[in-house]
Amino acid sequence: MEKSDVTSMRKSKSHEGGIAELLNFKQKNKDMNEFIKVPMSEKLAYCFGDPALTLIYTITTTLLTYFYTNVVGISVGAVGMILLLSRVFDGFSDVLMGTIIDRTHSKYGKARIWILRLALPYATAAVLLFTMPPFGNTGKIIYAFLTYNLMNTVVYTAISQPFHSLGSLMSRDRTERDTICNIRMLLSITASMIVTAFTLPLINKVADMTHNPQIAWVIVTAAYALCSVFILLNTYATCTERVKSDEVQKEDIPFKIAFKATITNKYFLIALGLMLFYTAYQIIIGTDLTYYCQYVLGDVNLVMPLSAAEKICTIVGIALLPKLLPKYGKRNLICAGCLLGIAGQLLFLANITSVPLGVVTCMMRGFGIAPFYGVQYSLPSDAIEYGHWKNGIRVEGLMFSSMSMGQKAGSGITSAVMSAILSMAAFNGLKATAAEQTAAAISAIKAFYLYVPIALWVIMFAIAACYSLDKVYGKMMKELIAREGKNVDTLE
Repeated sequence: MEKSDVTSMRKSKSHEGGIAELLNFKQKNKDMNEFIKVPMSEKLAYCFGDPALTLIYTITTTLLTYFYTNVVGISVGAVGMILLLSRVFDGFSDVLMGTIIDRTHSKYGKARIWILRLALPYATAAVLLFTMPPFGNTGKIIYAFLTYNLMNTVVYTAISQPFHSLGSLMSRDRTERDTICNIRMLLSITASMIVTAFTLPLINKVADMTHNPQIAWVIVTAAYALCSVFILLNTYATCTERVKSDEVQKEDIPFKIAFKATITNKYFLIALGLMLFYTAYQIIIGTDLTYYCQYVLGDVNLVMPLSAAEKICTIVGIALLPKLLPKYGKRNLICAGCLLGIAGQLLFLANITSVPLGVVTCMMRGFGIAPFYGVQYSLPSDAIEYGHWKNGIRVEGLMFSSMSMGQKAGSGITSAVMSAILSMAAFNGLKATAAEQTAAAISAIKAFYLYVPIALWVIMFAIAACYSLDKVYGKMMKELIAREGKNVDTLE
Protein backbone atom coordinates (compact mmCIF):
# COMPACT_ATOMS: atom_id res chain seq x y z
CA MET A 1 0.00 0.00 0.00
CA GLU A 2 1.28 3.44 -0.93
CA LYS A 3 2.25 5.89 1.80
CA SER A 4 -0.35 8.35 0.54
CA ASP A 5 -3.04 5.69 0.86
CA VAL A 6 -2.03 4.98 4.46
CA THR A 7 -2.10 8.69 5.27
CA SER A 8 -5.51 9.04 3.64
CA MET A 9 -6.87 6.08 5.62
CA ARG A 10 -5.57 7.55 8.88
CA LYS A 11 -7.21 10.87 8.11
CA SER A 12 -10.47 9.11 7.33
CA LYS A 13 -10.42 7.21 10.64
CA SER A 14 -9.50 10.39 12.48
CA HIS A 15 -12.37 12.22 10.83
CA GLU A 16 -14.83 9.49 11.79
CA GLY A 17 -13.42 9.42 15.29
CA GLY A 18 -13.92 13.17 15.56
CA ILE A 19 -17.59 12.95 14.57
CA ALA A 20 -18.13 9.85 16.68
CA GLU A 21 -16.55 11.52 19.70
CA LEU A 22 -18.43 14.76 19.13
CA LEU A 23 -21.77 12.92 19.19
CA ASN A 24 -20.68 10.70 22.09
CA PHE A 25 -21.10 13.35 24.80
CA LYS A 26 -24.31 11.78 26.15
CA GLN A 27 -22.43 8.58 27.05
CA LYS A 28 -20.49 10.14 29.91
CA ASN A 29 -21.35 8.89 33.42
CA LYS A 30 -23.92 6.37 32.13
CA ASP A 31 -25.02 3.50 34.42
CA MET A 32 -23.50 0.37 32.80
CA ASN A 33 -25.42 -2.22 34.84
CA GLU A 34 -26.59 -4.94 32.39
CA PHE A 35 -29.96 -5.27 34.15
CA ILE A 36 -30.67 -1.56 34.41
CA LYS A 37 -34.12 -0.10 33.95
CA VAL A 38 -33.30 1.81 30.79
CA PRO A 39 -34.14 5.55 31.08
CA MET A 40 -37.19 6.56 29.06
CA SER A 41 -35.17 9.14 27.12
CA GLU A 42 -32.85 6.39 25.94
CA LYS A 43 -35.73 4.04 25.12
CA LEU A 44 -37.33 6.71 22.97
CA ALA A 45 -34.06 7.57 21.24
CA TYR A 46 -33.71 3.94 20.24
CA CYS A 47 -37.36 3.33 19.41
CA PHE A 48 -37.64 6.41 17.19
CA GLY A 49 -34.78 4.92 15.16
CA ASP A 50 -37.16 2.25 13.90
CA PRO A 51 -39.50 4.72 12.16
CA ALA A 52 -36.39 6.27 10.61
CA LEU A 53 -35.70 2.90 9.01
CA THR A 54 -39.37 2.05 8.45
CA LEU A 55 -40.06 5.22 6.45
CA ILE A 56 -37.84 4.00 3.63
CA TYR A 57 -38.17 0.24 4.08
CA THR A 58 -41.97 0.42 3.78
CA ILE A 59 -41.69 2.34 0.54
CA THR A 60 -39.33 -0.27 -0.88
CA THR A 61 -41.61 -3.16 0.13
CA THR A 62 -45.15 -1.90 -0.42
CA LEU A 63 -44.91 0.97 -2.92
CA LEU A 64 -41.79 0.25 -4.97
CA THR A 65 -43.50 -2.34 -7.19
CA TYR A 66 -46.26 0.18 -7.87
CA PHE A 67 -43.61 2.82 -8.70
CA TYR A 68 -41.80 0.51 -11.10
CA THR A 69 -44.94 -0.72 -12.90
CA ASN A 70 -47.28 2.28 -12.81
CA VAL A 71 -44.89 5.26 -12.80
CA VAL A 72 -41.83 4.34 -14.86
CA GLY A 73 -43.45 1.55 -16.89
CA ILE A 74 -41.23 -1.47 -16.13
CA SER A 75 -43.10 -4.72 -16.80
CA VAL A 76 -44.34 -6.61 -13.76
CA GLY A 77 -42.39 -9.69 -14.89
CA ALA A 78 -39.11 -7.75 -14.97
CA VAL A 79 -39.84 -6.32 -11.51
CA GLY A 80 -40.38 -9.81 -10.16
CA MET A 81 -37.06 -10.96 -11.62
CA ILE A 82 -35.23 -7.97 -10.10
CA LEU A 83 -36.62 -8.73 -6.66
CA LEU A 84 -35.92 -12.45 -6.89
CA LEU A 85 -32.31 -12.15 -8.13
CA SER A 86 -31.57 -9.48 -5.55
CA ARG A 87 -32.39 -11.86 -2.72
CA VAL A 88 -29.47 -14.10 -3.72
CA PHE A 89 -27.04 -11.27 -2.90
CA ASP A 90 -29.09 -10.04 0.03
CA GLY A 91 -28.79 -13.28 1.96
CA PHE A 92 -25.00 -13.18 1.82
CA SER A 93 -24.88 -9.54 2.89
CA ASP A 94 -27.04 -10.21 5.96
CA VAL A 95 -24.79 -12.99 7.23
CA LEU A 96 -21.67 -10.96 6.40
CA MET A 97 -22.91 -7.92 8.32
CA GLY A 98 -23.92 -10.04 11.29
CA THR A 99 -20.43 -11.49 11.45
CA ILE A 100 -18.90 -8.01 11.15
CA ILE A 101 -20.99 -6.78 14.10
CA ASP A 102 -19.97 -9.72 16.28
CA ARG A 103 -16.31 -8.96 15.49
CA THR A 104 -16.49 -5.17 15.90
CA HIS A 105 -14.66 -3.90 18.98
CA SER A 106 -14.99 -0.14 18.57
CA LYS A 107 -14.69 2.32 21.43
CA TYR A 108 -18.18 3.43 20.37
CA GLY A 109 -19.76 -0.03 20.54
CA LYS A 110 -20.07 -3.06 18.29
CA ALA A 111 -23.47 -2.03 16.89
CA ARG A 112 -23.92 1.68 17.66
CA ILE A 113 -20.95 2.85 15.57
CA TRP A 114 -22.41 1.36 12.39
CA ILE A 115 -25.57 3.43 12.77
CA LEU A 116 -23.41 6.56 12.68
CA ARG A 117 -21.38 5.35 9.72
CA LEU A 118 -24.38 4.40 7.57
CA ALA A 119 -26.96 7.13 8.31
CA LEU A 120 -26.01 9.40 5.39
CA PRO A 121 -25.37 6.61 2.82
CA TYR A 122 -28.79 5.17 3.76
CA ALA A 123 -30.54 8.43 2.94
CA THR A 124 -28.61 8.88 -0.31
CA ALA A 125 -29.37 5.35 -1.52
CA ALA A 126 -33.08 5.87 -0.82
CA VAL A 127 -33.23 8.94 -3.05
CA LEU A 128 -31.28 7.20 -5.84
CA LEU A 129 -33.82 4.37 -5.77
CA PHE A 130 -36.53 6.65 -7.13
CA THR A 131 -34.33 8.80 -9.36
CA MET A 132 -34.97 6.88 -12.57
CA PRO A 133 -33.05 8.43 -15.52
CA PRO A 134 -34.82 8.69 -18.92
CA PHE A 135 -33.40 5.37 -20.18
CA GLY A 136 -35.02 2.87 -22.48
CA ASN A 137 -36.72 -0.20 -21.04
CA THR A 138 -33.50 -2.21 -20.68
CA GLY A 139 -31.67 0.74 -19.12
CA LYS A 140 -34.48 1.21 -16.61
CA ILE A 141 -34.33 -2.45 -15.59
CA ILE A 142 -30.55 -2.30 -15.11
CA TYR A 143 -30.77 0.94 -13.11
CA ALA A 144 -33.58 -0.49 -10.97
CA PHE A 145 -31.55 -3.63 -10.28
CA LEU A 146 -28.41 -1.69 -9.31
CA THR A 147 -30.09 0.90 -7.09
CA TYR A 148 -32.40 -1.67 -5.48
CA ASN A 149 -29.37 -3.75 -4.48
CA LEU A 150 -27.42 -0.69 -3.35
CA MET A 151 -30.32 0.25 -1.10
CA ASN A 152 -31.41 -3.15 0.22
CA THR A 153 -28.47 -5.51 -0.18
CA VAL A 154 -25.78 -3.07 0.92
CA VAL A 155 -26.93 0.01 2.81
CA TYR A 156 -30.17 -1.12 4.48
CA THR A 157 -28.53 -4.36 5.58
CA ALA A 158 -25.50 -2.55 6.94
CA ILE A 159 -27.56 -0.11 9.04
CA SER A 160 -30.54 -2.27 10.07
CA GLN A 161 -28.49 -5.18 11.44
CA PRO A 162 -26.62 -3.10 14.03
CA PHE A 163 -29.85 -1.30 14.90
CA HIS A 164 -31.62 -4.59 15.65
CA SER A 165 -28.60 -5.82 17.63
CA LEU A 166 -28.44 -2.59 19.65
CA GLY A 167 -31.84 -3.34 21.19
CA SER A 168 -30.50 -6.54 22.77
CA LEU A 169 -27.33 -4.79 23.97
CA MET A 170 -29.00 -2.02 25.97
CA SER A 171 -30.21 -4.31 28.77
CA ARG A 172 -30.52 -8.00 29.64
CA ASP A 173 -33.70 -7.47 31.64
CA ARG A 174 -36.46 -9.27 29.70
CA THR A 175 -39.18 -6.90 30.85
CA GLU A 176 -37.11 -3.93 29.72
CA ARG A 177 -36.45 -5.57 26.36
CA ASP A 178 -40.14 -6.33 25.91
CA THR A 179 -41.05 -2.75 26.82
CA ILE A 180 -38.47 -1.34 24.40
CA CYS A 181 -39.76 -3.65 21.68
CA ASN A 182 -43.37 -2.66 22.35
CA ILE A 183 -42.59 1.07 22.16
CA ARG A 184 -40.44 0.50 19.10
CA MET A 185 -43.19 -1.40 17.31
CA LEU A 186 -45.81 1.21 18.24
CA LEU A 187 -43.68 3.84 16.54
CA SER A 188 -42.80 1.50 13.67
CA ILE A 189 -46.41 0.66 12.84
CA THR A 190 -47.29 4.36 13.05
CA ALA A 191 -44.56 5.17 10.54
CA SER A 192 -45.68 2.29 8.34
CA MET A 193 -49.25 3.58 8.50
CA ILE A 194 -48.13 7.05 7.47
CA VAL A 195 -46.08 5.73 4.57
CA THR A 196 -48.68 3.23 3.33
CA ALA A 197 -51.76 5.38 3.78
CA PHE A 198 -50.53 8.92 3.17
CA THR A 199 -47.45 8.72 0.95
CA LEU A 200 -49.24 7.94 -2.31
CA PRO A 201 -51.76 10.80 -1.90
CA LEU A 202 -48.89 13.09 -0.88
CA ILE A 203 -46.89 12.10 -3.94
CA ASN A 204 -49.93 12.72 -6.13
CA LYS A 205 -50.31 16.23 -4.69
CA VAL A 206 -46.64 17.00 -5.24
CA ALA A 207 -46.96 15.60 -8.77
CA ASP A 208 -49.87 17.98 -9.45
CA MET A 209 -47.69 20.88 -8.34
CA THR A 210 -44.58 19.83 -10.27
CA HIS A 211 -46.40 18.25 -13.23
CA ASN A 212 -43.86 15.44 -12.99
CA PRO A 213 -44.91 12.22 -11.16
CA GLN A 214 -41.39 10.80 -10.92
CA ILE A 215 -39.91 14.00 -9.47
CA ALA A 216 -42.69 13.88 -6.88
CA TRP A 217 -41.47 10.46 -5.72
CA VAL A 218 -37.92 11.81 -5.42
CA ILE A 219 -38.99 14.89 -3.42
CA VAL A 220 -41.11 12.94 -0.93
CA THR A 221 -38.45 10.24 -0.48
CA ALA A 222 -35.75 12.90 0.06
CA ALA A 223 -37.86 14.54 2.77
CA TYR A 224 -38.32 11.20 4.53
CA ALA A 225 -34.62 10.40 4.18
CA LEU A 226 -33.51 13.74 5.66
CA CYS A 227 -35.70 13.20 8.72
CA SER A 228 -34.27 9.69 9.07
CA VAL A 229 -30.68 10.93 9.18
CA PHE A 230 -31.26 13.27 12.13
CA ILE A 231 -33.23 10.64 14.05
CA LEU A 232 -30.54 7.99 13.55
CA LEU A 233 -27.80 10.38 14.67
CA ASN A 234 -29.73 10.90 17.91
CA THR A 235 -30.05 7.12 18.31
CA TYR A 236 -26.27 6.82 18.11
CA ALA A 237 -25.70 9.71 20.51
CA THR A 238 -28.17 8.66 23.20
CA CYS A 239 -28.27 4.85 23.32
CA THR A 240 -25.77 2.79 25.31
CA GLU A 241 -24.44 -0.75 24.87
CA ARG A 242 -24.36 -2.28 28.36
CA VAL A 243 -24.34 -5.98 27.53
CA LYS A 244 -20.66 -6.79 27.02
CA SER A 245 -20.64 -10.26 25.50
CA ASP A 246 -16.95 -9.90 24.73
CA GLU A 247 -16.30 -10.00 28.48
CA VAL A 248 -17.94 -13.43 28.57
CA GLN A 249 -16.34 -14.58 25.32
CA LYS A 250 -12.69 -13.59 25.33
CA GLU A 251 -12.19 -14.08 21.60
CA ASP A 252 -14.17 -14.03 18.38
CA ILE A 253 -16.17 -17.18 17.75
CA PRO A 254 -15.33 -18.95 14.47
CA PHE A 255 -18.11 -18.46 11.94
CA LYS A 256 -18.80 -22.19 11.61
CA ILE A 257 -19.42 -22.55 15.34
CA ALA A 258 -21.51 -19.37 15.52
CA PHE A 259 -23.59 -20.44 12.53
CA LYS A 260 -24.23 -23.89 14.01
CA ALA A 261 -25.24 -22.34 17.32
CA THR A 262 -27.68 -20.11 15.48
CA ILE A 263 -29.42 -22.68 13.27
CA THR A 264 -29.70 -25.27 16.08
CA ASN A 265 -31.37 -22.80 18.44
CA LYS A 266 -35.01 -23.93 18.64
CA TYR A 267 -36.39 -20.57 19.67
CA PHE A 268 -34.42 -18.70 17.04
CA LEU A 269 -35.93 -20.99 14.38
CA ILE A 270 -39.43 -20.29 15.73
CA ALA A 271 -38.77 -16.53 15.68
CA LEU A 272 -37.34 -16.83 12.16
CA GLY A 273 -40.32 -18.83 10.89
CA LEU A 274 -42.80 -16.34 12.32
CA MET A 275 -40.83 -13.45 10.80
CA LEU A 276 -40.69 -15.09 7.37
CA PHE A 277 -44.43 -15.79 7.11
CA TYR A 278 -45.42 -12.51 8.75
CA THR A 279 -43.31 -10.71 6.15
CA ALA A 280 -45.02 -12.66 3.37
CA TYR A 281 -48.38 -11.58 4.83
CA GLN A 282 -47.24 -7.98 5.11
CA ILE A 283 -46.00 -7.86 1.52
CA ILE A 284 -49.14 -9.45 0.09
CA ILE A 285 -51.52 -7.17 1.98
CA GLY A 286 -49.35 -4.08 1.52
CA THR A 287 -48.78 -4.60 -2.21
CA ASP A 288 -52.12 -6.08 -3.23
CA LEU A 289 -54.23 -3.62 -1.24
CA THR A 290 -53.51 -0.88 -3.76
CA TYR A 291 -54.43 -3.15 -6.67
CA TYR A 292 -57.50 -4.50 -4.85
CA CYS A 293 -58.82 -1.02 -4.12
CA GLN A 294 -58.19 0.19 -7.67
CA TYR A 295 -59.42 -2.81 -9.64
CA VAL A 296 -61.94 -4.59 -7.36
CA LEU A 297 -63.37 -1.86 -5.13
CA GLY A 298 -63.01 0.70 -7.93
CA ASP A 299 -61.31 3.46 -5.93
CA VAL A 300 -57.57 3.54 -5.24
CA ASN A 301 -58.13 6.22 -2.58
CA LEU A 302 -59.68 3.55 -0.34
CA VAL A 303 -56.14 2.41 0.41
CA MET A 304 -55.84 5.11 3.06
CA PRO A 305 -58.90 4.29 5.23
CA LEU A 306 -58.48 0.51 4.93
CA SER A 307 -54.78 0.61 5.73
CA ALA A 308 -55.33 3.09 8.55
CA ALA A 309 -58.03 0.87 10.10
CA GLU A 310 -55.62 -2.06 10.29
CA LYS A 311 -52.64 -0.04 11.49
CA ILE A 312 -54.57 1.87 14.18
CA CYS A 313 -55.90 -1.38 15.65
CA THR A 314 -52.39 -2.81 15.60
CA ILE A 315 -51.19 0.25 17.52
CA VAL A 316 -53.93 -0.22 20.12
CA GLY A 317 -53.14 -3.93 20.38
CA ILE A 318 -49.43 -3.29 20.91
CA ALA A 319 -50.22 -0.67 23.55
CA LEU A 320 -52.11 -3.35 25.52
CA LEU A 321 -49.24 -5.85 25.41
CA PRO A 322 -47.36 -4.66 28.53
CA LYS A 323 -50.41 -5.65 30.62
CA LEU A 324 -51.23 -8.80 28.67
CA LEU A 325 -47.76 -10.35 28.23
CA PRO A 326 -47.05 -11.08 31.92
CA LYS A 327 -50.43 -12.77 32.29
CA TYR A 328 -50.76 -14.75 29.05
CA GLY A 329 -47.25 -15.00 27.59
CA LYS A 330 -46.01 -14.51 24.05
CA ARG A 331 -47.08 -17.91 22.72
CA ASN A 332 -50.72 -17.68 23.77
CA LEU A 333 -51.15 -14.10 22.57
CA ILE A 334 -49.60 -14.77 19.16
CA CYS A 335 -51.77 -17.87 18.67
CA ALA A 336 -54.92 -15.98 19.68
CA GLY A 337 -54.00 -13.20 17.26
CA CYS A 338 -53.65 -15.68 14.39
CA LEU A 339 -57.14 -17.06 15.06
CA LEU A 340 -58.56 -13.53 15.07
CA GLY A 341 -56.84 -12.81 11.74
CA ILE A 342 -58.32 -15.95 10.18
CA ALA A 343 -61.78 -14.99 11.43
CA GLY A 344 -61.40 -11.53 9.92
CA GLN A 345 -60.46 -12.91 6.50
CA LEU A 346 -63.36 -15.38 6.52
CA LEU A 347 -65.78 -12.60 7.46
CA PHE A 348 -64.84 -10.54 4.39
CA LEU A 349 -65.65 -13.47 2.10
CA ALA A 350 -69.32 -12.83 2.86
CA ASN A 351 -69.15 -9.74 0.61
CA ILE A 352 -65.79 -9.03 -1.00
CA THR A 353 -66.83 -5.62 -2.38
CA SER A 354 -68.32 -4.23 0.84
CA VAL A 355 -66.17 -1.34 2.06
CA PRO A 356 -67.66 -1.31 5.62
CA LEU A 357 -67.05 -5.06 5.90
CA GLY A 358 -63.57 -4.53 4.53
CA VAL A 359 -62.88 -2.01 7.29
CA VAL A 360 -64.07 -4.46 9.96
CA THR A 361 -61.82 -7.15 8.47
CA CYS A 362 -58.84 -4.78 8.51
CA MET A 363 -59.54 -3.97 12.16
CA MET A 364 -59.63 -7.67 13.09
CA ARG A 365 -56.40 -8.28 11.18
CA GLY A 366 -54.83 -5.31 12.95
CA PHE A 367 -55.61 -6.65 16.42
CA GLY A 368 -54.62 -10.13 15.26
CA ILE A 369 -51.12 -9.22 14.14
CA ALA A 370 -50.42 -6.97 17.15
CA PRO A 371 -49.06 -9.67 19.51
CA PHE A 372 -46.40 -10.86 17.07
CA TYR A 373 -45.64 -7.38 15.74
CA GLY A 374 -45.12 -6.10 19.26
CA VAL A 375 -42.63 -8.80 20.29
CA GLN A 376 -40.97 -9.71 16.99
CA TYR A 377 -37.58 -8.30 17.99
CA SER A 378 -37.69 -9.41 21.62
CA LEU A 379 -38.12 -13.03 20.47
CA PRO A 380 -34.55 -13.25 19.07
CA SER A 381 -33.25 -11.47 22.19
CA ASP A 382 -34.79 -14.26 24.27
CA ALA A 383 -33.31 -16.81 21.86
CA ILE A 384 -29.85 -15.25 22.34
CA GLU A 385 -30.11 -15.79 26.10
CA TYR A 386 -31.41 -19.32 25.53
CA GLY A 387 -28.47 -20.13 23.25
CA HIS A 388 -26.02 -18.66 25.76
CA TRP A 389 -27.59 -20.80 28.51
CA LYS A 390 -27.72 -23.92 26.34
CA ASN A 391 -24.24 -23.92 24.79
CA GLY A 392 -22.35 -20.97 26.27
CA ILE A 393 -22.29 -18.96 23.01
CA ARG A 394 -23.72 -15.47 22.38
CA VAL A 395 -24.13 -14.41 18.76
CA GLU A 396 -26.19 -11.20 18.70
CA GLY A 397 -25.07 -9.97 15.29
CA LEU A 398 -25.40 -13.24 13.39
CA MET A 399 -28.73 -14.10 15.00
CA PHE A 400 -30.33 -10.74 14.21
CA SER A 401 -28.84 -10.74 10.72
CA SER A 402 -30.30 -14.20 10.13
CA MET A 403 -33.68 -12.86 11.24
CA SER A 404 -33.30 -10.07 8.73
CA MET A 405 -32.31 -12.57 6.06
CA GLY A 406 -35.57 -14.42 6.74
CA GLN A 407 -37.48 -11.14 6.58
CA LYS A 408 -35.88 -10.18 3.29
CA ALA A 409 -36.27 -13.68 1.87
CA GLY A 410 -39.96 -13.56 2.73
CA SER A 411 -40.21 -10.13 1.16
CA GLY A 412 -38.27 -10.91 -2.00
CA ILE A 413 -39.72 -14.35 -2.69
CA THR A 414 -43.27 -13.18 -2.01
CA SER A 415 -42.89 -10.11 -4.24
CA ALA A 416 -41.29 -12.22 -6.98
CA VAL A 417 -44.03 -14.87 -6.84
CA MET A 418 -46.74 -12.22 -6.85
CA SER A 419 -45.11 -10.47 -9.80
CA ALA A 420 -44.71 -13.74 -11.71
CA ILE A 421 -48.34 -14.72 -11.19
CA LEU A 422 -49.62 -11.27 -12.16
CA SER A 423 -47.37 -11.35 -15.21
CA MET A 424 -48.74 -14.74 -16.28
CA ALA A 425 -52.22 -13.32 -15.78
CA ALA A 426 -51.29 -10.49 -18.21
CA PHE A 427 -51.65 -7.75 -15.59
CA ASN A 428 -50.74 -4.29 -16.95
CA GLY A 429 -50.03 -1.61 -14.38
CA LEU A 430 -50.65 1.17 -16.90
CA LYS A 431 -54.31 0.12 -17.25
CA ALA A 432 -56.44 2.19 -14.89
CA THR A 433 -59.67 0.17 -14.61
CA ALA A 434 -60.76 -3.43 -14.08
CA ALA A 435 -62.44 -3.45 -17.49
CA GLU A 436 -59.04 -2.93 -19.11
CA GLN A 437 -57.40 -5.78 -17.19
CA THR A 438 -57.75 -9.47 -18.06
CA ALA A 439 -60.15 -11.64 -16.05
CA ALA A 440 -57.15 -13.72 -14.92
CA ALA A 441 -55.42 -10.61 -13.54
CA ILE A 442 -58.48 -9.63 -11.51
CA SER A 443 -58.81 -13.19 -10.21
CA ALA A 444 -55.16 -13.17 -9.12
CA ILE A 445 -55.59 -9.85 -7.31
CA LYS A 446 -58.62 -11.23 -5.47
CA ALA A 447 -56.87 -14.46 -4.54
CA PHE A 448 -53.87 -12.65 -3.08
CA TYR A 449 -55.99 -10.39 -0.93
CA LEU A 450 -58.71 -12.82 0.14
CA TYR A 451 -57.34 -16.35 0.40
CA VAL A 452 -53.54 -16.41 0.66
CA PRO A 453 -53.51 -14.51 4.00
CA ILE A 454 -55.68 -17.26 5.55
CA ALA A 455 -53.02 -19.86 4.74
CA LEU A 456 -50.29 -17.63 6.19
CA TRP A 457 -52.22 -17.09 9.43
CA VAL A 458 -52.65 -20.89 9.79
CA ILE A 459 -48.91 -21.48 9.32
CA MET A 460 -48.01 -18.79 11.85
CA PHE A 461 -50.40 -20.34 14.37
CA ALA A 462 -48.73 -23.73 13.97
CA ILE A 463 -45.25 -22.23 14.43
CA ALA A 464 -46.20 -20.12 17.47
CA ALA A 465 -47.80 -23.14 19.14
CA CYS A 466 -44.30 -24.69 19.43
CA TYR A 467 -42.96 -21.77 21.53
CA SER A 468 -42.62 -22.84 25.17
CA LEU A 469 -39.83 -20.58 26.47
CA ASP A 470 -42.26 -18.47 28.53
CA LYS A 471 -42.54 -21.26 31.10
CA VAL A 472 -38.82 -21.67 31.79
CA TYR A 473 -37.32 -18.26 30.99
CA GLY A 474 -37.04 -17.01 34.59
CA LYS A 475 -35.35 -20.18 35.83
CA MET A 476 -33.07 -20.23 32.79
CA MET A 477 -31.85 -16.68 33.38
CA LYS A 478 -31.13 -17.28 37.08
CA GLU A 479 -29.00 -20.29 36.16
CA LEU A 480 -27.22 -18.32 33.43
CA ILE A 481 -26.43 -15.32 35.63
CA ALA A 482 -25.24 -17.58 38.45
CA ARG A 483 -22.99 -19.40 35.97
CA GLU A 484 -21.46 -16.03 35.01
CA GLY A 485 -20.68 -15.37 38.67
CA LYS A 486 -23.03 -12.41 38.88
CA ASN A 487 -25.69 -11.49 41.45
CA VAL A 488 -28.90 -13.40 40.72
CA ASP A 489 -30.88 -10.81 42.72
CA THR A 490 -30.45 -8.37 39.82
CA LEU A 491 -33.16 -10.34 38.03
CA GLU A 492 -35.78 -9.63 40.66
